Amino acid sequence: MKLKSYYNRICILIVLFFIVSCTNKPSGEEEMTIKLVYTDWSESVAITHLSAVLLEEKMDYTAITKLTDVETAYQEIASGESDIFADAWLPETHKKYMEDHTENIEKLGILYPEARTGFVVPAYSELQYVSDLKNYSNPIIGIDEGAGVMQKARKAIEKYSLPFPLVSLSEDEMIKQLEDSIKRRKEIVITGWEPHWIFARYEVRFLEDSENIFGVKENIFAVGHSGIEELHPRAVRFFERMQLTEKQLNSLVYQVKLSEDPKQGVKNWIKENEYIVNQWVKNLKPERKKIM
Repeated sequence: MKLKSYYNRICILIVLFFIVSCTNKPSGEEEMTIKLVYTDWSESVAITHLSAVLLEEKMDYTAITKLTDVETAYQEIASGESDIFADAWLPETHKKYMEDHTENIEKLGILYPEARTGFVVPAYSELQYVSDLKNYSNPIIGIDEGAGVMQKARKAIEKYSLPFPLVSLSEDEMIKQLEDSIKRRKEIVITGWEPHWIFARYEVRFLEDSENIFGVKENIFAVGHSGIEELHPRAVRFFERMQLTEKQLNSLVYQVKLSEDPKQGVKNWIKENEYIVNQWVKNLKPERKKIM
């Protein structure tokens, strides 16, 4: 019985050795699974799924995407639970979230340099300035409470002493109200941002913000957790290179909007933009190990 027990222990140790050997990658070897977190905003959905498709199909990563709210997105990046958030609006819109996690989040690259937020109205609107809203009798239609544009909108309402509430809806619900108002040629004010497909689909514009509450044009960054380059050096190079023009990003967002599956919309866009995509992923395939 003692001999049998001895052999059983040896077998258990051998099994444990193989489990550890298989699960622990050698020091310096790249982690091949990458986690992308995103929000339910048009450009965030589009950029994230574009990144995921390219990371998988061109760079051999396994890309995992997770939908959440913006505050949780920053928390997950800072903690290392997720690796990349490719929709960080800086320096103004997401300033609070970056300040909360400044020591644990790294900027990887500017994906889009012409981002803007503010109050948006149809082109036919009689409203020209945010201050004109003092005589406006309807609520401003916004998106989810934690969004950076909603924080700015609340500051604008306070600064301009506007007399009506700010309504929080989903992005889809907000856009449906905009579309309905445009069909009826009614006044409506929404919390808008560019890039967004509505600027390609409808004639809309920002109200002039004389107090500069919403700030000047911003950059959309890809951000990652501290130390990400050690785990995903090729992905970091990819996000350093990836940058979209206004036309490219608006067309990407629109392709995704037209498709039931975001990845199919992304693939349609890639077919039309192969040259620029190839510049982003050039020489970023993993090196194949030689078999002796």
